[in-house]
Amino acid sequence: MAAIDSEIDAAFLNDDEIPRDVFRRWMSGATDVHTLSKLYRLKRDTDRIQPELEVDESCAVTQKYFFECVRVNVSGDPDIAGRYEAAQILQVWFCKMIESGDPDALIVLAKQARAVKELFLGGDEDVQGAIEAGFLEHVLETEALRPYFADWAEDLRLKDTWERAMEWGKAHPDFTWGMLRQLGKPRNE
Repeated sequence: MAAIDSEIDAAFLNDDEIPRDVFRRWMSGATDVHTLSKLYRLKRDTDRIQPELEVDESCAVTQKYFFECVRVNVSGDPDIAGRYEAAQILQVWFCKMIESGDPDALIVLAKQARAVKELFLGGDEDVQGAIEAGFLEHVLETEALRPYFADWAEDLRLKDTWERAMEWGKAHPDFTWGMLRQLGKPRNE
């Protein structure tokens, strides 16, 4: 892991192109939130990774990083999102994907919705609280995203969370996403 971190750190010292195969190797070896944060920041500079990452690869970096942020809840590090900030950014990411209408993005969206469910089920009370209040309530404000999470209503482990989040979502249609767009501040995924 130290070798990967050294290579990633070196990439920040220049503007050189990063071969996609190298970035893929870094992705497969990255597990801690600090390394994932670096990969996420490098991925956002899309011109550097050549050839470009596939949509599902790009989304995998985003998911892996923000899910780890929700899990570990680092505070006091400006390069790493806190638990609730990560949950909110995931909500923005979902809204951007649904608005894109891109068939590839919609396929990824379905996979990501299943991954959020698994993160919730595998998480402790704090993780579950962040997903419910920081993500699910707000993602369910957007009617087009509701079908991706509809199976929560049928799962006894998730039904109460679904009902609370759905109550919020219906009472605040597109509120959070609309507010962020109005302010011009939705964070990029």
